Amino acid sequence: MKAKKQFSVLALTASVLLTGCSLTPDTNATVSKTGFFLDTVVSLTLYGTKEEAPLNECFLLLETYESLLSRTKEGSDVWKINHSNGSPVVVSDETAQLIQTALDYSVRSDGAFDITIAPLLDLWNFKPEQHEGTVPDADQIQEALSHVDYKNVQLDGTTVTLLDPQASIDLGGIAKGYIADRLRDYLVSKSCGSALINLGGNILTVGEKPDGSAFRVGIRKPFSESDKQLETVACKDRSVVTSGTYERYFEQDGKRYHHILNPADGYPVENGLASVTILSPASTDADALSTACFVLGAEKGLGLIETLDGIEALFVTDELEEIASSGFTAYTIS
Repeated sequence: MKAKKQFSVLALTASVLLTGCSLTPDTNATVSKTGFFLDTVVSLTLYGTKEEAPLNECFLLLETYESLLSRTKEGSDVWKINHSNGSPVVVSDETAQLIQTALDYSVRSDGAFDITIAPLLDLWNFKPEQHEGTVPDADQIQEALSHVDYKNVQLDGTTVTLLDPQASIDLGGIAKGYIADRLRDYLVSKSCGSALINLGGNILTVGEKPDGSAFRVGIRKPFSESDKQLETVACKDRSVVTSGTYERYFEQDGKRYHHILNPADGYPVENGLASVTILSPASTDADALSTACFVLGAEKGLGLIETLDGIEALFVTDELEEIASSGFTAYTIS
C-alpha cells in the first residue's frame, strides 16, 4: 500500500473579540443554537458551559461567510464573479484561498470536483425541500457542459477571472466544510474545547466530550425512512461529511435523479454508489472529498483516499455493500 501523503488545509482564523467559554463544574451543562444559513439548517452546541456569547458570535460569522460565498446572495464575492462577464473581480482573502483550495481538489481528482458546475445546477434546478427538479434535454446539457471546466477559473492573488464569460462557479461542495473549520478555529481561540458543529449534516467535532469520551456520530443507512444508522463512528477533533443520492433528488417518469452531477457528462452520477462518507481532521477536506470520491466511484475514490494522511472513507453501494478505506474501522463503534 502506498504511504499516505500530508495534504495541507487552510488555517485561516477569523479575527473576532469576545469573552471565552466559561466552563462550569457541571460537565453535563450544554448550550445550543439553531438557525438557517447556506440554504440549510445549522446547529451549534457547546458542552461544559452555559455561556451563549460564543454561539452568538459564531452566528455572526455564519452571516459574514454567507455574504461572501453564497452564489445566490446578490453582492457576494461569488455573485460578483458569476456576473462579471469575464472581467477580473477582486475578492476577499478568504474567498480567494477557498477557491484555490477548490481548484487544488479539481486537479487532485482529475476534474471530478469542479466548482464551475453552476450552469448544470441551474439547468437541473434541484429543489430538495420539495423533491422537485427539471430533466433538461440533451442539447441543453451539452450547451451548459461546454462552460464547465475548472481550468477557466484564473486566480491571481485575490483577483478572479473567468476565462469563459459564460462560466459560473458554485462553492456548495466545499463552503460548508470551510465555514465549519473557521467556526472551530474561533471556538478554540475562545477556549471552547468541547463542541459539536452541524452545518446541514456536515459534522465537525471540537475536542471531546467534557467527560473525556469521544463524540458518537451516526452514518445514515441510505434510503432508510427511519433514519436508521449504518455505522457509528467515534470522533475527537474530526469532521464527518456524507454525500449521497437519498436526500436531494426528484423523480420523473419512474426514474430518480439525484443532485450529484458528473462534470464529465452533465448528468447525475450513476456508478452504483448510494453514499460516500469522509472522516477527516478538517471539514474543508471532508466536504470536497465526499463529492469528488462519489463522482470518481469506489475504486478510484478509494485510491485517492489512500494517498491522503489522516483521512478515511466509507463507500456504500446501492446494494448497501460497505467498502472502507484501510483505517476507517479504527473509528467505528460496534
